[in-house]
Amino acid sequence: MKALIITEDSIISSKIKAIAEGYGLDTIIYKWFLKALDNIEEIQPDVIILNSSEYPRLWKTLVQFVKSGIGGNNVKIYLYEEKPLSEEDQKKYTELGITGCFNQLTKEALNFLDKNAPKTEEELPAIGTLLLCETDKGRMISGKVNKIEDKTLVCTLDFPSTFDGPEISVLTTFINNQIDDYDGALIKKIDNQKNQLILEIQ
Repeated sequence: MKALIITEDSIISSKIKAIAEGYGLDTIIYKWFLKALDNIEEIQPDVIILNSSEYPRLWKTLVQFVKSGIGGNNVKIYLYEEKPLSEEDQKKYTELGITGCFNQLTKEALNFLDKNAPKTEEELPAIGTLLLCETDKGRMISGKVNKIEDKTLVCTLDFPSTFDGPEISVLTTFINNQIDDYDGALIKKIDNQKNQLILEIQ
């Protein structure tokens, strides 16, 4: 497997490179975004890791470019975020189909590069997307639906989030081109390390 790392920060690139190669990947590093974009078709990466904070607008162009099929099929794209993205970017994150994001430069945070790692719920193909609405806080949280059975829903949030209590005000899912609204949900289990929730939908 081949990983394309795009960042101007040599400390960040060297840390990601060491972890990726430790997992058995070949790595190519580009400091200049446009040069990386020009060479993606030739590189044919399996994974792209991009420091989104350095390219707050351009990373969306890269994603659209790759998703068009230029550079290979089924290319996975991960964003390294030094700071949380805005709500607008979170929405765009979901719409564009980013594979995942991370904010720590550790082997554990980049374990998605480990081909031999046991699969967990959030690594399974998503069957849909969802929005969690906390009306009292005036915020929406996006994520992917991994599994839904009876009243139990397993989901992976796009971004780390904290919750003051077990209740979610409003839940909307989009699965198989169908939108379903729920009056709320209860958090039965939360895994902050994996950004994963198990919910009991109302």
